[in-house]
Amino acid sequence: MKKTIAVFGGSQEVTYKKVGAKFGCDVLFHNGKSRNGGNKKEFRNIIKKADCVVVLLGACGHVSMDVVKEVSKKLGKEVVYHNGFGASGAIQACIEKMNVGVAA
Repeated sequence: MKKTIAVFGGSQEVTYKKVGAKFGCDVLFHNGKSRNGGNKKEFRNIIKKADCVVVLLGACGHVSMDVVKEVSKKLGKEVVYHNGFGASGAIQACIEKMNVGVAA
């Protein structure tokens, strides 16, 4: 079964999707920009569909990070915080996290 990864932060949506496809994953993307204190409903819809969530620390504001963390916790989704902007590193971190969860 194909895994789905939600990526929050950055601006390279096409790159994230290409890298995800290389690893056999679907990628849902949000740039992490929040309007008037966050997009809780929008974030929830993306997180609901994902098996793992990755937040790019250097490309996402604190309000968005807090909203992603809160919604993910409520939905029981794993969150990976990735330092930097690299697409392959972010996707790989999520895949490793999911594989550890499967092995445990």
